[in-house]
Amino acid sequence: MLIRSFVISPFGSNCYVLAEADEPGARAVIIDPGDTAVTPVLAFVEQHRLAVEAIWNTHAHVDHVMGVDVVRDRLSVPAWLHRADVPVWEAMPESAQRWLNQTVPPLRAPDAFWEDGDVVTLGDLRFTVWHTPGHSPGSVCLIGEKVAFTGDTLFAGTIGRTDLPLSDPAAMERSLRRLQGLPDDLTIYPGHMGTSTIGRERQANPFFQMN
Repeated sequence: MLIRSFVISPFGSNCYVLAEADEPGARAVIIDPGDTAVTPVLAFVEQHRLAVEAIWNTHAHVDHVMGVDVVRDRLSVPAWLHRADVPVWEAMPESAQRWLNQTVPPLRAPDAFWEDGDVVTLGDLRFTVWHTPGHSPGSVCLIGEKVAFTGDTLFAGTIGRTDLPLSDPAAMERSLRRLQGLPDDLTIYPGHMGTSTIGRERQANPFFQMN
């Protein structure tokens, strides 16, 4: 397995390239391309000769999806999203104007929708889609055997904001309680900042310590 993180958004969000192996021709996905300046991501894919199969979006906030159409146009791959985040996806141009003072065109509709419990594969890698609303209505975490991509649900030392339009603090609490059932040695790759483990967050993250 190969995981490479890129910080391309002004908000410091992580875009990941996930590949089944670190070898030419390996199947790969791009997770959360959050800015139109995705040249470093595409250059990495080309340099390593990865066969990108899809874009996996953990949620639809502007700093996680703004580069989706750039990647789709370049690589001709489908973009996946949870259906509950379609209103957030459709509001991306307004969000870009408000938060970044940028004028960007609307995103084309997602190509496919995943539901809670879906299993997505990348070669021999398997990830289960967990619907974890709270930060946004359609936030998901992608739970693998050794690693999980937690989007803006769970960070190292903190959690995603719940004071944004369509956020839901009560839903976030339920989502975090669900994530507490994961094994301690599971490494998390969040939407912002660095990696951590469930065990570390269980001990050190005040938002992840619930009775």
